[in-house]
Amino acid sequence: MNDETALRDDYYILTSPVAAGIKKLSLKQEEGFIVCDKFGNFRSRFQGELGFYFEGTRFLNLLGLRINEEFPLFLYSTVSSDDSEILVDLTNPDYTIDRHLVIPRNTVFIRKRLLLYRNTFFQTLQFKNFHTHQIELKICLQYGADFLDVFEIRGTERPKRGELFPPEYQRGAVSFKYSGLDDILRSLHLKFDPLPEEANGEEATFFIRLPPQKEWELHLSATALTGERRWNKRWNFPQVITRVRKGIIKWEQERTRIVTSNESFNQLLSRSLSDIRMLETETPHGPYPYAGIPWFVAPFGRDGIITSLEILPFQPQIARGTLQYLAKLQGKEHNPFLDEAPGKIMHEYRKGEMANLREIPFIPYYGSVDSTPLFLILLHQYLSWTGDVAFVESLWPNALAALEWIRKYGDLDQDGYIEYHRESPIGLQQQGWKDSHDSVFHADGKFADSPIALVEVQGYLYAALVGLGSIASQLGKINLQMELISEAQALRERFDRDFWSDEKQFYALALDKDKKKCEVVTSNPGHCLWTGLIDDRKARKIADRLISPDMFCGWGIRTVAEGEPRYNPMSYHNGGVWPHDNAIILAGFKRYGLNEHLRLVATGLFESTLFLENGRLPELFCGFARTMGHGPTPYPIACSPQAWSAASIFSVLSSFLGLSADAPNQRLYFTDPVLPTWLKWVDITNLQVGNERVDFIVREGRTGALIEVTNKSPKVEVVTRR
Repeated sequence: MNDETALRDDYYILTSPVAAGIKKLSLKQEEGFIVCDKFGNFRSRFQGELGFYFEGTRFLNLLGLRINEEFPLFLYSTVSSDDSEILVDLTNPDYTIDRHLVIPRNTVFIRKRLLLYRNTFFQTLQFKNFHTHQIELKICLQYGADFLDVFEIRGTERPKRGELFPPEYQRGAVSFKYSGLDDILRSLHLKFDPLPEEANGEEATFFIRLPPQKEWELHLSATALTGERRWNKRWNFPQVITRVRKGIIKWEQERTRIVTSNESFNQLLSRSLSDIRMLETETPHGPYPYAGIPWFVAPFGRDGIITSLEILPFQPQIARGTLQYLAKLQGKEHNPFLDEAPGKIMHEYRKGEMANLREIPFIPYYGSVDSTPLFLILLHQYLSWTGDVAFVESLWPNALAALEWIRKYGDLDQDGYIEYHRESPIGLQQQGWKDSHDSVFHADGKFADSPIALVEVQGYLYAALVGLGSIASQLGKINLQMELISEAQALRERFDRDFWSDEKQFYALALDKDKKKCEVVTSNPGHCLWTGLIDDRKARKIADRLISPDMFCGWGIRTVAEGEPRYNPMSYHNGGVWPHDNAIILAGFKRYGLNEHLRLVATGLFESTLFLENGRLPELFCGFARTMGHGPTPYPIACSPQAWSAASIFSVLSSFLGLSADAPNQRLYFTDPVLPTWLKWVDITNLQVGNERVDFIVREGRTGALIEVTNKSPKVEVVTRR
């Protein structure tokens, strides 16, 4: 495998220099999403991700505004705190005729509001005249549709496309249609209120006279339709925003409430929760957190599971939907094109023309080595927090099928480790969470040959065996429990022998097909701290290495240590900082009682958000060393928001508090709770343990955090362990 071949195989995302350099705002609602620039526009002058998308296809790729043939001046733009709408404030530039100033700048205030509901995008424009005289305005809306599959926008070349028909304008509406090679007709219908004086397939023009201090509104709706689908309901902006916000209020009423002494941290929690709610999508099998905007607006097995684990104590219903969805799509047969095998949990499921034509394998695709053990971990943790034995029993056949995959298909050479080897000719070469083509390599920089056994996957395997054993005990299947405990113990004993690198004094990234160690210092072994696979005597050594200067950049732990042959702080998986990766490692620090390590890295991660756009944790940022007075360097094409990044801050909070639960026995545990210096107290209301509620306040004391239970069901026992 060479770099050029791997680039093609792994769906490398090509970067538009212009698109990467502009501020972007995004919204998502179910299967639709938008990405616009700070003006609220979709620009088509450069290749990039701006536009309105639905079910994996970009429908609207151009949307712009001109006033008297000039572009407006920018004042302000933001996404609302609840992620319900985008608001953009604009004004007019100086308007002259024959060098005579007719309308001075800052005379007309323009407020633009953008909103999504189901398969329709709404834009409302409000104009107000602050001049002392009546003014005349020519307002032009530009628009265009390209119907590109999201993978085309990412850079995947196609030998042929379907037929794009000329736009049609009739009865006050503009229609665009595209007949795909998959024999599906996709159409976009633009409607205006009021109707334009002039319109064609490229722009609509409105002429208005606006008296002093008077307002005028223009409404646009863009409805995306696929196949035979019809959308007869005519919504207006006030109706839609009311419905969207009612849904948000209902969602928030069901959640645990968290308030802390640090207002910046409160804002981060609030933004993260809004992002998770926005990314959550209702599927035929229940709600599922889609991975991230813009490139990963789809269900991913690994991402959904880790997101669910991170926020599980505070939002257990997300885990339930995720488990149910993945169980319904669990592998049924051996299908090399999809890298599918019986019992395997899927990696990715896409909609769109390229998926329908099998130009990409994500229909769904199963090329993920870790989704299956992670599924079992989530099932166990869900039971621990909810005590929902009936639901877990309903998924018991799926759990056994996952175990069978681990034993029969996941362990390719029957050496007790899970390995991966791509079978699909267009599947992913690397199938761990670092799935870039260049993410698994030896100390000399050469790529490892598959089958590959990743270090963190063995940690997941260990936790899956232990967790499934615990479930078996709950269900009275004692023989299976003992069998699984024995397997887990055997794995723990041989893992240290086979993965430990004497030269690096660290665990290897992976074993290649010849069982040769990839002796590279990476963040991956930190996941084994989380799962408990690492020997207690080596845990501090691993943790110390992870916070050494070549790994900890001041904002977080890098994916690869500085100085390793493929280290690059601007790379996707070989030197950047991923919040979810750090959150998992921090949970590992807590497991081994390394609170100072936890405080150090968590503080860097939190402080990074004080500099990052929208105050949210993105998919990743660059791994450059922290510079006094400056924030972290953004990664140019990172998804933001990203589900497992948004949920990571809740995992960090859980690690500080040492939160765990035994809902079947109605116990809530705090293990060696601590708080960082920037949190004086944490107030948590409506934490659910099974069907019971606990309210409590955590305050930092002299020797650790103190827990004050302010309200709880008498059935729940609260235990603090130090």
